[in-house]
Amino acid sequence: MKKKILLVLLIIATGSVYAQTETYKSGSVLWKISGKDLSKPSYLLGTLHFKPREYLDSIPGAKAAFESCEQIVGEIPMSDMAALQAQMMQAMKMPSDTTYKTLYSDEDYKFVSDQLTSFLGAGLEQMGFMKPAAVQLVVVARAYMKYFPNINLTNTLDIRIQSDATKEQKPVLGLETADDQIYALFGIMSLQRQADVLLCGLKNMAQSMARMPELLDAYDRCDLNKLYQQMEDDDNCPSTPSEKDALVKDRNNAWVKKLPEIMKDKASFIAVGALHLAGEYGLLNLLEKAGYRVEPVKP
Repeated sequence: MKKKILLVLLIIATGSVYAQTETYKSGSVLWKISGKDLSKPSYLLGTLHFKPREYLDSIPGAKAAFESCEQIVGEIPMSDMAALQAQMMQAMKMPSDTTYKTLYSDEDYKFVSDQLTSFLGAGLEQMGFMKPAAVQLVVVARAYMKYFPNINLTNTLDIRIQSDATKEQKPVLGLETADDQIYALFGIMSLQRQADVLLCGLKNMAQSMARMPELLDAYDRCDLNKLYQQMEDDDNCPSTPSEKDALVKDRNNAWVKKLPEIMKDKASFIAVGALHLAGEYGLLNLLEKAGYRVEPVKP
């Protein structure tokens, strides 16, 4: 069970997003980056981490863009997965001096455990070894898997991109380290805050599940603005400004500082979660502000 849970955590998109009052770049999940000091264009693909590997073939221009590039860039190289797995196994564990009994009242403990048992088939007695943020990610993953019942967790869209690169002997680079990913998953919130978010999420599970079809439809229609809006925090379980910044804004700002040197060296096929593309602090807007030409790849 622990191995399966870990695999889910490794492929799920993390983060919460910003409310949007303006319209930013949208209309495609694949974008061409050119101009400034680039001798060759690079491409930026926004992925949905639970999409099956075959979905790449349906994205207009994706295969041609992939073939034209000399290297692949992801959030983290899959070759680092062994190290990430070992580190994550430690990072996801509840510390020995804390239990869910200390984080919840008796009433809330029973509610959370009963909800997890109903939704996942395992309650806090089985899942209590994990931090609340890890449990929350498993819950979100299970919600996604309702709409992808036949998905092979070892061969998703993101995994295919990097595995194809390896087969074609193209270098694979990462925008983050294992420590960066672990911090994004488990380091932003205190354990008590994680427990509160898990409780709130379970109380509002019906509303979240009801929005899932719209989220998936927005991605399929390449509507990044709609996707972003669908995923923004609602009034039921709002994230704090600092949590939002740490999950999206700060990471995007760090990535956009690395990308110029990466793209200048070689034509790059960059694949990251689609939520990192949209909005004022999205990679598309940040790259354009940095002086690059950013254009949608359409049929």
